[in-house]
Amino acid sequence: MRMVRKLSVVAGFTVLGACASAPPNLNDNQIVRGERVGEVELGMSLIELFAVKGTPRHTTPIEGTRATTYTYDGLVIAADEKVYWIIARDPRYRTDIGVGTGAEQILARGAYGKPKCVVTKGDETLYDYSDIYFGVDNKSGKVTKVGIMRDTQTCDG
Repeated sequence: MRMVRKLSVVAGFTVLGACASAPPNLNDNQIVRGERVGEVELGMSLIELFAVKGTPRHTTPIEGTRATTYTYDGLVIAADEKVYWIIARDPRYRTDIGVGTGAEQILARGAYGKPKCVVTKGDETLYDYSDIYFGVDNKSGKVTKVGIMRDTQTCDG
């Protein structure tokens, strides 16, 4: 009887372990810093990108590189052979604490603390946190875009 009970406990933990390792639902419009925006992940191949998002509305070569930007509804994605940055401009894409397009700058700054650097370009200020950054309209104080990379380059000049 003890052997049956031990086997039952082992089988139960095995089943629970299998349930806990189920893949996440990536079609959730979540911005995860340094990782993904919705179902588009940093590092995914172009074939995977097109399989997930379909044909882009617009493509633009990035001058001086082998990369191209791919524009979809609410997203701009840069890739050479693999996706290396994603910019969300649609309010349906949000971080786990609610930062996204249209959010108040104070929410983004309060949530993420002191940025690595702050760069003002024209009517927009970028708050860079290495693996995520926020563009904020200088007049309204609202977030205009949220970008992710493995390591942003805003602070590099």
